[in-house]
Amino acid sequence: MSRVHLSRPDLTPVYSRKKKYSDALKSTKMHSKMPRFSQKYSDAFKSTQMLSKVLRCCQMYSGAPKSTQMPSKVLRCSQKYSNAVKYTQILPKVLRCSQKCSDAPKSTHMLSKVLKLSQKYSNALRNAQMSSDPFNTSVILTCLLCSAGWSLPQTFRVTPQNVEVVAGSEVTLHCEVDNQQGSAQWTKDGFALGFNRSIPGFPRYEVLGDKDAGVHNLHITDVQLRDDGEYQCQVTPYNNARAIRHAANLTVLLPPTSIEMVGHADGGQITVKAGDSLTLECLIRSAKPVSKVMWYRGHDPYRLDTQEDKKETTESDPHLASLRTKITFTPTHADNGMEYSCHAIHPALQHSGTQLISRITLDVQYPPGPPEISGYTEGETVRAGDRKTLTCRARGGNPLPEVFWYKNGAQIDKKFIKHRSYATNEYEFVVKPSDNMAKYECHVMNVMTIQPKKAEVQLSVNFGPTQVSIQGPSEVKVGDVIGLSCLAENSNPAADVTLLINGQSPPGVVSHTLRGEHGGRNTIANLTSYEVRPIDADLTVNCYALNQPLGSTKINTKVISVLRPPEPPVILGYEIGQKLRKGRRHRLTCMSKGGNPPATLRWFKGEAELAADTRNEAGNAIAEVDLMPTESDNGAEYRCEASNSATTEPLINSTQLTVEFPPSAVKVWSEPTPLVAGSDARLVCESASSNPRANVTWWRAGFQEDPGDSQVMPGQFGGYTTMYSVNVKVTAEDDGAVYTCQADNSLGSTTHDAITLSVQYPPVWEKGPGDTLTVTEGESVYVNVSARGNPHDVSYLWRRGDEVVMAGHLLNITSVSRKQAGTYTVEATNGQGSTTANFTIVVKYGAVITSITGGRNLSVGESVTLVCRVDASPDPDITWKRKDYDFTRTEHNKHLSQNVVEMTIKNVSVEDTGIFTCHAHNNIGEAAAANITIVVNHKPIIDKSPKYQKAAAEAGKTARLTCRASGAPYVHFTWYTRDNTPIEPAIYSRFNNRYFVEEPKLVDGLVTYESVLVVRNVTSKDYGFFECHAQNLLGSTQSAIHLDGTSKPDTPLDLKVLNFTHDSIQVSWTPSFDGGLIQRYRVRFHVSDTLRYQYTDVYPENATTFIVTGLSLGTTYSFSILAYNDKGESPYSQDTVQATTSSVAPATDTPPTAAPGARVSGLIVIIVTLVGAALLVLNIALVACFIKRRAKKRLTASSDKGSSKSTTIEMYAPSSYTGTVTGETLSSISEKSRESYTHEDSADEYDADAARVTAASTYLIEQLDPPPQYASRPPPHILPPPPSHNDLNMDDAYDDVRRNQYNAALDRAASAGGGGYSTLGRRSTTTPDHYNITSPDAHYHTRYNTYQPPAAHPPLTAHSHSQNNGSLRRNQPSKLHFPKDYIRNGGSMNIPVSSGGLAGQYGNKPQSPTRTHPPPPHTPMLSTFAPDAAQPPTTGAGVPLEHRGHLV
Repeated sequence: MSRVHLSRPDLTPVYSRKKKYSDALKSTKMHSKMPRFSQKYSDAFKSTQMLSKVLRCCQMYSGAPKSTQMPSKVLRCSQKYSNAVKYTQILPKVLRCSQKCSDAPKSTHMLSKVLKLSQKYSNALRNAQMSSDPFNTSVILTCLLCSAGWSLPQTFRVTPQNVEVVAGSEVTLHCEVDNQQGSAQWTKDGFALGFNRSIPGFPRYEVLGDKDAGVHNLHITDVQLRDDGEYQCQVTPYNNARAIRHAANLTVLLPPTSIEMVGHADGGQITVKAGDSLTLECLIRSAKPVSKVMWYRGHDPYRLDTQEDKKETTESDPHLASLRTKITFTPTHADNGMEYSCHAIHPALQHSGTQLISRITLDVQYPPGPPEISGYTEGETVRAGDRKTLTCRARGGNPLPEVFWYKNGAQIDKKFIKHRSYATNEYEFVVKPSDNMAKYECHVMNVMTIQPKKAEVQLSVNFGPTQVSIQGPSEVKVGDVIGLSCLAENSNPAADVTLLINGQSPPGVVSHTLRGEHGGRNTIANLTSYEVRPIDADLTVNCYALNQPLGSTKINTKVISVLRPPEPPVILGYEIGQKLRKGRRHRLTCMSKGGNPPATLRWFKGEAELAADTRNEAGNAIAEVDLMPTESDNGAEYRCEASNSATTEPLINSTQLTVEFPPSAVKVWSEPTPLVAGSDARLVCESASSNPRANVTWWRAGFQEDPGDSQVMPGQFGGYTTMYSVNVKVTAEDDGAVYTCQADNSLGSTTHDAITLSVQYPPVWEKGPGDTLTVTEGESVYVNVSARGNPHDVSYLWRRGDEVVMAGHLLNITSVSRKQAGTYTVEATNGQGSTTANFTIVVKYGAVITSITGGRNLSVGESVTLVCRVDASPDPDITWKRKDYDFTRTEHNKHLSQNVVEMTIKNVSVEDTGIFTCHAHNNIGEAAAANITIVVNHKPIIDKSPKYQKAAAEAGKTARLTCRASGAPYVHFTWYTRDNTPIEPAIYSRFNNRYFVEEPKLVDGLVTYESVLVVRNVTSKDYGFFECHAQNLLGSTQSAIHLDGTSKPDTPLDLKVLNFTHDSIQVSWTPSFDGGLIQRYRVRFHVSDTLRYQYTDVYPENATTFIVTGLSLGTTYSFSILAYNDKGESPYSQDTVQATTSSVAPATDTPPTAAPGARVSGLIVIIVTLVGAALLVLNIALVACFIKRRAKKRLTASSDKGSSKSTTIEMYAPSSYTGTVTGETLSSISEKSRESYTHEDSADEYDADAARVTAASTYLIEQLDPPPQYASRPPPHILPPPPSHNDLNMDDAYDDVRRNQYNAALDRAASAGGGGYSTLGRRSTTTPDHYNITSPDAHYHTRYNTYQPPAAHPPLTAHSHSQNNGSLRRNQPSKLHFPKDYIRNGGSMNIPVSSGGLAGQYGNKPQSPTRTHPPPPHTPMLSTFAPDAAQPPTTGAGVPLEHRGHLV
């Protein structure tokens, strides 16, 4: 074969492929030949048709071998040799060789085939004489290299190393490979993490480094405990390059979570006694590996042989361990205040540079040292009266000791001071004699001392005598021989005593000493005999006591009086025969001269001593007594006595007084006792003693009685007594009469006393019981009577017939009953007789059914009579009732006198079975009702309504099939399977005990029975019909009941309206088949003649009645209902029901009610009527005056109709007129007369001046001009309403609502602007929004709204309500009538507008500008009449009414 010369091709694709796979050729010897070979043979590719095939081959095999280490070799084999051999017959085989060679590394089982092919084709080439050609040689070499898969061995350049890392930090495990040919991956504890650099499922793991350079470093962030384990860096084998791997352990360090001194707070203090053993326990929690510990005493490590360390496994995590360490030692006083600490030693703490330490401080208690006393030296002598301080100091001790002072065993001071290391007590005192030989002790103690530690000193004190006393007589007479002694008490040393009389030392004085207190001595000087000489002066005795060491002398003096008698006393101030007046003050004086001592004077009245003022003047003794003369002083003796120590008997002088006095009192009584009406009485009055005698008289009611008998007798105190009596004829009227006695003796005062006659007579009624008392049973009866009599103790007795009911003036019957009705007699009795009165109690009581008879079991065609007997007062109305029963077939017979009603039912049928109610009512209390049952025997009738003809349950669940039948007598049930096999207890086992029939039960208490077949673990074979047989003595019947899988429910039946109010309607329905699941209900309703539906879910779920709330006033609604469960919804009921809400809302204010039994006085009724009539006449006069003035204005008006109309609008709607006003709205009203006035075709009757003039009488304010910014346009924030989604077809009422809403918004805008044009403020009661259907409580149902978009309408403008001619000219309107209490109640003729109300639901009603409407049901009005009824006032709440609106 000739050599082929190839031209140079475009090598761009080749170099691009070469660049891509150049890294794979590093381990082969073909790497350097590839560029040259590519250039050498690339030209040959251009002239061949194989170029496209070679390129496709390159593309195909460049992707396929990516999972192997041979892609570059295969590609080069394909590119290099596929075209070069195109002139030989071996090209297809070489290509196949290349393909097989590229595929061979995928499976080790192909290696032998590749080698065989290489040998085969190398021989073929040799036979073709191509071996000498370089091209042939290259072909063979390439195939052999491709077949052999030759490469260099793979080795680790950097091997993974064991590493420790603290949890929460980052770590990198290094791994680098030389001559990498296989794929590299990491494993964790034998689990391969995969070949991806971002490891799936391990977001914190990532392989970093240059993959092509063999760098595969595993980087882990936020290291956690679960990362702990063995990691291997692995490289898979490739051809003859074996797999390599290297392991390293990653140890995750977890520092201890906490450290604590067990039982002690960190930094706390432990109190212990010196010498007691102490154990400290430290717990280092949850570390990995377990922490070590080091104990410290102060700043020095503390190592003890007794230290115990115990490792504990953490229960929550077995990888974590805690260390519990203990030390035991005996503290001494040197440990007081010493800090002991427990240090956690852990590599994680060392890595982070943190410390974990728990500390405590010891408080070691130990006893103090012995006390030391300073301030006194043993043998020292101190003087009494000096100030001395004794100091006791005690050193050491914990706690510092208490230091107390004791004197002779008794505590005297406990005020000590604690210093840092010692305690002191300084006792400061003034030295007293009692301190001589006294023992002062200092006691020191703390909690560690059992007995106090003591120190003591004993004082030596010099002190003078405490006192000097002289003993001897105080008074003497001349010639008396007396003895004297002088005593100096308790002196240390003993005192020297000297005794002197009148300055001279008498002879015969003898001294001696005796032992005294506190170590002192008593000195006594005695003079036993001394005779008193006759002298005029007293004796002065002096005693001197001298203490030599102290140099002090104490002296005492005693004066001995020498006695002489005084002269007799003299009385001054009263002359014999002088008359004193009682009550006038008088003074008596007694005087005595001379005497030693001066005389003692005393006054006496008889034998009683009187208090007197005494004094001595110029040697005279004087005693004065002040008298206030009384009756007892008349003839009394007053005596003065004078005496002194020298007299043996007192000297006496006396005088006798004469005193005039009136009678002090009178004594009155009557005779005989007691006084009885119709008898004679004697009234007696006796005056007390008087001087002179008294004149006595009797008086009654200011008039003196006729003269009587008088008698004068001697009286007390030398006076006279007068007795005076009169005779009186007494009657019952004299009981309580007052007679007064008066006594007078002309001394300027009179004496009175009165007697009230007690005349006894039988009782007389003051308040009787009345004739008749009518009460209602259960009320209380209070009848109060009173009678007067004498004796006043009147007893009352109440009787009904012969029965005694009650005693006492009050008949009190609590909760009166009908049995207590009748005639009662009350008797009043006293000691003089009795009287009686009768009255009747009529008791009204509600009806009570005493008996109801006639009910029984009947056969069809029989007759029955029901009898109802009633007891009531007054007679009741008695009727028979039964719901939905036709009473036209019954006959009624009433016995009114006996309150008995009979009802006869003839030819009874099955429909007559049921409960009949006898109803009786007489407007007293609740109506009475009693039931009676009629049962008509008939054969069973099975209820075949849908809910009882179907049952459902899913496979594997339990199904309940209900068979309900009515019949009498008792109904018995039998169930059959579809193959007519009876289901009875005896053969339950045939059905694997999955079928079970419950005991029948009576469900209505009458004739309806129910039997339930229970099917457990339902299978598909159970689906189908079961048959229920019901039989009794009169026959039987059967029905098939179908069991199926669960499904959506059937539509509820019998939807009807039960009740309605002004804003709610109550509906009820009958449940249908529930589909075998819990069913719920949804009510759909809408305003009739519209299609805007609203929905509400019923709550609770099992309810069969529901109240739809939030409805509009006087609106007709249509209702339908569906049922739904987890399988779906039933259709809505086809027959919708309608109901209309009440057109009258209930009153919001409850009028006050009169108290029970309250009655309005007839006079009050007449007065109110007259006042009302007068006000009505006045109002008519004001209205007539107003009409007359209006007519006058009409005659004098010069403006045209248009201007008049404008004036009228300005007067009535200054703040809300925007062009929406129709002629129907222009009217006025007087709140006083309640009469409406209409404008005729002309509007001349009103202008601005007239409006202002009549404001005072028509309650219109004067300021009527609208703000200029609102006179012709709406406020800027009120936009034309957009098209609505709520087409309710409420054309007429809707127009009014929208207009009022618009005006209300306009009014609020004016009010917010501060212009003062807001509507008049009203009461805080918010008018109900009857057009806003509010959402009820979310707990009960949820409302869903659907909308029917209407056709587009032009936007509503300010003039959308103009008449056909587009002007505001109106036709003849009807009179505008308002509710009589419209203004008083703060109401509004507008429909109230609130946020979320009409603005949201009706406010966007589309309206044609030219559309006209018939008059609405209620005549519309201008929005000045309370357009903001539903808006709470935001401003002007405190503004007077006359400035806040237009109409008051």
